[in-house]
Amino acid sequence: MTDLTPIFEQIREFAVQNVPPEFQERTVAIAAVFLVGGIGMSVLGAKIAKPAMTTVLGLLGGLGGVVFARNSGIHEAIGGLVGAVMLGTVSHLTFRLWVGVASALVLSTVALGAFSYQEVMPHVKDFDGMVTWSPVQGQQAFTLPSPEQQAANIQPEFKEWARDFWAFATERDQTLPINSQLVGFGAAAVGLFLGVIAVRWMLILATSIVGTSLVTTAVATTVTHYSPGSEQALLEHSGVMGLGVGAFLVSSLILQTLLTRKAPNSGQVAKSKS
Repeated sequence: MTDLTPIFEQIREFAVQNVPPEFQERTVAIAAVFLVGGIGMSVLGAKIAKPAMTTVLGLLGGLGGVVFARNSGIHEAIGGLVGAVMLGTVSHLTFRLWVGVASALVLSTVALGAFSYQEVMPHVKDFDGMVTWSPVQGQQAFTLPSPEQQAANIQPEFKEWARDFWAFATERDQTLPINSQLVGFGAAAVGLFLGVIAVRWMLILATSIVGTSLVTTAVATTVTHYSPGSEQALLEHSGVMGLGVGAFLVSSLILQTLLTRKAPNSGQVAKSKS
């Protein structure tokens, strides 16, 4: 299995250095919001997607209408009502397109993640950019760069590390840029097509994936908040974590499929009874 510890370590360092202190102090609260939102999306995401999107865009249209009316001398209530009706109607009528766009984003993200895991991450262990590894009681542990290494243009910021690593990986495998673009655009095109053609199924798939991701992020954030340094333990049990995430995703898919199933009409019920 690909060793992802350097990646997670860099992400953690980047978050510590760049996330505002007020957000770091509210980590648990933000994780709770992610957890509730993720569970809600995993259970009811596909079922309430259309009315929720229509309502949200209608509210945005109303807000825009109020601003427009305020600056054009029209009564704010009239402007807000017209804006809400217009944008809400447009969002309702173009719902298939919105599902296609959302499906394209989700599928391209998943495809690029799988591509990166298979083709890009194996280069991490050979990259002598920012992280160094030293044996500690027969195991490997992350150590910060020495002053000499930092003097050699090794930057601690994650974006610098990622840029240097990508240059290193593409130098070793020059097909990575074009292949990643093909995978990303191909998955996005398939997602857009399926989202427009098979709205219900792609809604179920997309909301289940996003909901599962939010729940996983919330749980991992909470664990690492109350037990700093537990990233290594989580990675050592990545197989068990994968089974848990997979089980949650499958449960979400099944549950949403059942909840979005159309009830049989009265004619079908009468035929089944006869």
